[in-house]
Amino acid sequence: MTLRYRPIPLRPILPPYLSFPTHLRIPRTPSVPFYRDPKHIVPTKWSLYRSLLQFSKSSEPGYPAEYPEIRNEIKRLWRKHKSLTSIPRVQQFLNGQYDILSAFQSDESTKLNELESRLKNKRVLRDLCKSRDTAGQASQPDSKPPRLTGGYLRPTLFNPPLPRLKPQPIGLSMMIHNRLRKRERRMEKRRVYASLRADLKLEVAFWRATEGDDTDWSRRKDERSHFGWDKLLREEIGLMDKRFIKENMRSDMIYDSNMMRRVERAKTRKLVWWKGKKEEAKSAKRDKGMEQCNLTSNRP
Repeated sequence: MTLRYRPIPLRPILPPYLSFPTHLRIPRTPSVPFYRDPKHIVPTKWSLYRSLLQFSKSSEPGYPAEYPEIRNEIKRLWRKHKSLTSIPRVQQFLNGQYDILSAFQSDESTKLNELESRLKNKRVLRDLCKSRDTAGQASQPDSKPPRLTGGYLRPTLFNPPLPRLKPQPIGLSMMIHNRLRKRERRMEKRRVYASLRADLKLEVAFWRATEGDDTDWSRRKDERSHFGWDKLLREEIGLMDKRFIKENMRSDMIYDSNMMRRVERAKTRKLVWWKGKKEEAKSAKRDKGMEQCNLTSNRP
């Protein structure tokens, strides 16, 4: 008598409440937010929004809309609230739009005309405020014109010798700022290139010492590259060094005679102005003291 081999099931042994179902379940429909549900989108756009536009336009083609302010306000509000995801706020907005639609369907001309006039007055007031603000901004000068202060802007690596201006032009400030940042990047780039060049020289020297004269390229430095193995690095480093030299030359520049005369004239005008201000302050103080003396002398 032979025993039959009974295969062991590969399914894991689970408690009854975790066992696999014997029947197929219908897959659940994934939850969709209401603002992406076609049951909400289609009636809202096609039954409400389209009907509002249909009622607000002219009954005859080619003529202006019968209620242009209401039509523009409807478009503006729908563009503004198209990103709403809150159910209470969406309900509040749609209820207001349905009220307007019911007024159109019921032909409540009094209510519609009142709404049209109110929106028109609102638009006129808004346009008036905008034009007033624009006129006020145009009448005000953007900034004070720069003037000479009688001082010198010393030459540095980033600017030539210039007269000091107040306020300092934005273009001059941005020029100094950009040149400063470029110099910092150039210094970092030169440090990296110099390190790469040193590593390249060490590697070439290593292969020459290892292979000796067995290979053609190690016999002479310019065998494969007519200008050396580090040609590109040397060229880039040379260009950067020229820029550093140019910056040093800029810092060594001197003022010309014409610029110095202009600065001295501005300095003289400034001193005269300050002297006049001091004299005015002294005279005002003297007059105030005289008035106080007269008041005290006139008292009984």
